[in-house]
Amino acid sequence: MGRRIYAAGFDNQPVGSAIQDIFSLLAPAAKGAQIHWAHLEAAGVTSPAQVRLRIKRGTGTTASGTGGTAPTPGPVDPGDTLAAGCVLHCNDTAQSTATSFLTMVKYAQWNVLLPWDYQPGPEDEDRDVILPAQLWVLDLPGVITATTVSGFLQWRELP
Repeated sequence: MGRRIYAAGFDNQPVGSAIQDIFSLLAPAAKGAQIHWAHLEAAGVTSPAQVRLRIKRGTGTTASGTGGTAPTPGPVDPGDTLAAGCVLHCNDTAQSTATSFLTMVKYAQWNVLLPWDYQPGPEDEDRDVILPAQLWVLDLPGVITATTVSGFLQWRELP
């Protein structure tokens, strides 16, 4: 039996020419999810630049944004035979919405000369959790000089 940990992302995509959701993960109606790892790295950057990032949680009736891609998640554990129930969107230029709240959970700065990793501790209480039908979003709240970026999101689906 697998651990129900999945990952998906994008490779060499332009990011930053618009305010956008870099990742938005929508949990299915019957189960939640726990964020294990978000990773970003920029290609060909030679000058330092600080990029502002925000992590948000959406509650109520939620919807992922549009204008990006919806990659197919793959299991991290090769023994996992179930398809992911969560839906991941990457680089949506029309941002996610929620009828109740899009609550700011965390704020970060990314120096694009180095990779950016959001990797909470292995203890369950350290990891962000979204309940069934909730949304987890990593967004870029301001326009920056377009940068070629690769990244992935890894999460565990909860029973």
